[in-house]
Amino acid sequence: MTSIALQQACDNAIRTSRRGDTRSGIGLARHAYRLAREEGEAAEVTALNALGLCQSANGSFIESVATAIDAYHLAKKVSDPAGAVLALSTIGGSASFILDASDFLLELLNSCLAEADTLSDAVLQARVYLVFGLVYVNMGRFAEGDAAYDRALALVEHAGDRAALVTPRHYVTGNQAALAVRRLIAVGAADRAHFTAEAEVRVGRFLETALAENNIDAAARAYFSLGQLRACQDQPAAAQAAFAESISRAGQIHHFPRQIDSYLELGKLHFAAQRFEEAITALEAASEVAEGNRPTSKIASIFTCMADSYAVLGRTRDAAHFHAKAERERDSFARENASAISNIYAFWHPQRSPPGDLPAAT
Repeated sequence: MTSIALQQACDNAIRTSRRGDTRSGIGLARHAYRLAREEGEAAEVTALNALGLCQSANGSFIESVATAIDAYHLAKKVSDPAGAVLALSTIGGSASFILDASDFLLELLNSCLAEADTLSDAVLQARVYLVFGLVYVNMGRFAEGDAAYDRALALVEHAGDRAALVTPRHYVTGNQAALAVRRLIAVGAADRAHFTAEAEVRVGRFLETALAENNIDAAARAYFSLGQLRACQDQPAAAQAAFAESISRAGQIHHFPRQIDSYLELGKLHFAAQRFEEAITALEAASEVAEGNRPTSKIASIFTCMADSYAVLGRTRDAAHFHAKAERERDSFARENASAISNIYAFWHPQRSPPGDLPAAT
């Protein structure tokens, strides 16, 4: 059992994170976990799941996966199927940001959804559909991602306050805005007009909501999507301003992955405008943040852009240096990615051998 007081403490931590104060949310969740250890293992499951959600909201994806794995093991031990599904969904969501594991994560999420359906738990169903959307978008399966987000949004709007706490409406609409921009970037010129209008509406609405609610995290996300949209529309000054806003807000809450993404996009923008020194400055900032946020495939992308910038400037030695670093980073990420997927599989299916394309767990 989880006491009412502890449940309220966990909910307050999640609510604080969802409102954009993600660092405070983590602090509150850690305090709740300390209280939970005095109540027993069932209470610890609740607190660990709250902490995993808060860490994920802050972009601390590695820590979130580790916390959720602990929550999953404990939930299985105390026979808490809902707690186990929430933990698995957090693993899937956080892993989708740092690993190239789409097919594997779809398998994990199908298992989550089947259990959530068995439990008839709309809170879990909404959460799982949200993560499905993330994975589908990473795979470039935008129509399926949109459908998953629509399912999540319908559940959130009709399943009561708890579903809205775990999966806030602005999380879903923010993801839909990001999807619209990703799809616009991916489509050919013939489809550009329709998808531009859709992206404009979605990003605009999301930004308006984020600013109205004074949600720093949501605003950082919205400005990042706006920057990508304006870059795609060949409006470099507006794109640069949007990325700068995203960096500023992400810095306020120490959301490092969003800072990395924004600096990288800013570097690409400067490169396209032939401002190569400015591109290198932005990419160096991205690299500095990314070094403390491994594993991430972004480091290889950063070094590749730096190599290209140095090459254009005629600094061939620097270009060769960063090209070699990019290759090493790609190889390193591939190894880390394979190992991480294997380890997640091993905890999830301890009695089964991994599929043929996965290495044995280390």
